[in-house]
Amino acid sequence: MQRKIKVFAYFILKYIGVFWLVKFIHRKHLRILCYHGIASWDEHEFKPALFMTESCFRQRMEFLALSGYEVISLKAAVKGLKEGNLGENSVVITFDDGWEGIFSKALPILQQHDFPVTIYITSYYAEKQVPVLNVFLQYLFWKSPLKQIDLVSLQLDGLAGKMSPADMTQREETVNQILDHLEAHYPLPQRYSFCETIGQVLQVNTEEIKQKKMFMLAGPEMIAASAQYDGVDIELHTHRHVLPDTSFDACADEVRENQKILEGWTGKTPVHFCYPHGWYTDDHFNWLPKLGLKSAVTVCPGLNDRHHNIMALDRFLDGQSISRLEFEAELCGIASVIRKIYILCQ
Repeated sequence: MQRKIKVFAYFILKYIGVFWLVKFIHRKHLRILCYHGIASWDEHEFKPALFMTESCFRQRMEFLALSGYEVISLKAAVKGLKEGNLGENSVVITFDDGWEGIFSKALPILQQHDFPVTIYITSYYAEKQVPVLNVFLQYLFWKSPLKQIDLVSLQLDGLAGKMSPADMTQREETVNQILDHLEAHYPLPQRYSFCETIGQVLQVNTEEIKQKKMFMLAGPEMIAASAQYDGVDIELHTHRHVLPDTSFDACADEVRENQKILEGWTGKTPVHFCYPHGWYTDDHFNWLPKLGLKSAVTVCPGLNDRHHNIMALDRFLDGQSISRLEFEAELCGIASVIRKIYILCQ
């Protein structure tokens, strides 16, 4: 109900011209869009915040091309923010993780519009070339036609009781238990084999998932080839999709490993960063510049100006469940204005 009220309010505000006015007022602010994967089957139904259909992404890009926004590179945006000469209604497009569908489905659409893009790569799964196991396992339970599962049937030590695959909480708890067990006892290839066996118990066709390259990150060759295109920047997202906060050295090791691998693949040194899960501490604001990094992005929605912390740039996480009107509201800035008003009224 609350969302319906919000969307209705957006409709009224757009109709009376407030969207246009707010866009004009915020024309010197930077908008950064965040995407993840492009679905090859029904991933957008499974996790609509993580995966988007190719047609929905195409519609978003067509809107940008026709609505007076200028899509620029992250490098140009950071330079413009620092120097205070950012162009009007500037937008940066970013993708996180490095899912295969970004390269095979999203890049051709971006190239049709001559839009630059930044792709933040987490290199572990890209290097190993097996599905990202936590997402893959969650999908197997979500996809299962079974109403209830006796966990003993999965034949993993310590796993017992019954669970409902349709229950998100039960699903996530079960997946975490399975992953903890597998990571403690088996190397990655065997973990994946166990997941395939679990898929058979859950009556899910894992062979079809494999053929469609679902939950796979792009491999080194695909990343390296795409990095040679004008307007495609491959940047940092840590090696294992974790960012230590215990010490500078631990943080540096994770970032440097990611940087070394990506530099080996692309021949270019990445210097822009994306926080895994959008999580960071104040220490990271000091540590990342010491590693030579020039910017870092969060998943906090909002607009950026020259006074914004360059190591905590705001981004709007777009997804399949976001309506066209909500997307427009984020771009023009009215969504940010309403959030600030709401906070002040608390």
